[in-house]
Amino acid sequence: MTSLHRRSKFVLLDRDGVINQKILGGYVTSWEQFAFLPKTLASLRLLTRNNYSIIVVSNQACVAKGLMSNLQLRRLTDRWTRIVERRGGKIEAVYYCTHRAEDGCACRKPRPGLLHKARKAHGFSFSKTFLIGDSESDLLAAYQVGCPAILISHSTSLSFEGLPHRPRAVVRDLFEASRHVIRGG
Repeated sequence: MTSLHRRSKFVLLDRDGVINQKILGGYVTSWEQFAFLPKTLASLRLLTRNNYSIIVVSNQACVAKGLMSNLQLRRLTDRWTRIVERRGGKIEAVYYCTHRAEDGCACRKPRPGLLHKARKAHGFSFSKTFLIGDSESDLLAAYQVGCPAILISHSTSLSFEGLPHRPRAVVRDLFEASRHVIRGG
């Protein structure tokens, strides 16, 4: 998934709830369960056309829980990233943490290990790279490395009063988040 040329602008995306429909209380473990959220493909195309390298950083404990194998996760990822490319977008790289929360690994968000791994491989600046996510763990991971964050949420009752890890913006979907990133935040 890595391109031969490096782009100078990067954006980090969570997967479930940002790119595809999240299964409440469960995991997307098969292609039949994977459903792109509305405007996702247009959003990824928009970011790609505006010279952003898109990197996915996502917790996927379904592997450690035995609900799917690493191979099945890789095949699922290959399938949805090929569709993104056919629709004009480009996923530069995908980094998953496949551990459970109780495993205490450094890559599972809200810990910033996945973000560090992506930065090491791609050489971007955290302060110039937005992370788009749908959870507080995404916000916390971004905050720990100095990465501006955008939260996708449909809640109108969110309060970040007094929290150091507030998002730069709260938006309804990836398309709105992408436009925010392109405008410079």
